[in-house]
Amino acid sequence: MRMLLIDDVRSYANMSKIARTFEQGIEALKEGNWDVLYLDHDLGQPEPKNGYQILCWLEEHLEFLPKQIVLVTSNPVGRQKMEMVLKKLFSQEG
Repeated sequence: MRMLLIDDVRSYANMSKIARTFEQGIEALKEGNWDVLYLDHDLGQPEPKNGYQILCWLEEHLEFLPKQIVLVTSNPVGRQKMEMVLKKLFSQEG
């Protein structure tokens, strides 16, 4: 199972790849065929782009959509925005 974590701080065991920034996350997603994406909202203080924007990128690039996306953010406002995009993403898929 291929698992990708996009998070500036967390590390989980058994991840196939960990990306720490928006740019690294997009590059990893472009590799395709991810089973699970674990996604944080806040990707570091100087980082202007966040997990919400990664989901917006996936909306435009459905060919890279992982089979499952798990939100790991502690940011309640960010999580709410991300959940709205997730609903759209997985309703478009099938």
